[in-house]
Amino acid sequence: DIISTVEFNHTGELLATGDKGGRVVIFQREQESKNQVHRRGEYNVYSTFQSHEPEFDYLKSLEIEEKINKIRWLPQQNAAYFLLSTNDKTVKLWKVSERDKRPEGYNLKDEEGRLRDPATITTL
Repeated sequence: DIISTVEFNHTGELLATGDKGGRVVIFQREQESKNQVHRRGEYNVYSTFQSHEPEFDYLKSLEIEEKINKIRWLPQQNAAYFLLSTNDKTVKLWKVSERDKRPEGYNLKDEEGRLRDPATITTL
């Protein structure tokens, strides 16, 4: 879709874009390394989500577009990132964070139903 807004976070590590379809795409800066100088400044997709949907304001008989008008990163207070997105009617607060991946439930059992050692599990 057509990008309608762009905003870097305070460190420049993350870049968020909003489009006319109401979607937010967050990009993360690629880590620099000495043997890959050509990759400096590259960003890869970190997360994508639908922020706004089209609405109809029945009191004003007005259609509200899903287009994102503005994105603003909030100062980071902990490991999570927070950003605001807005269309013509609604402001939404989003929490962007990573979760630890660990085996749980059925991932801990082999095909016969016996418990496996979590240290030996390499895929979820």
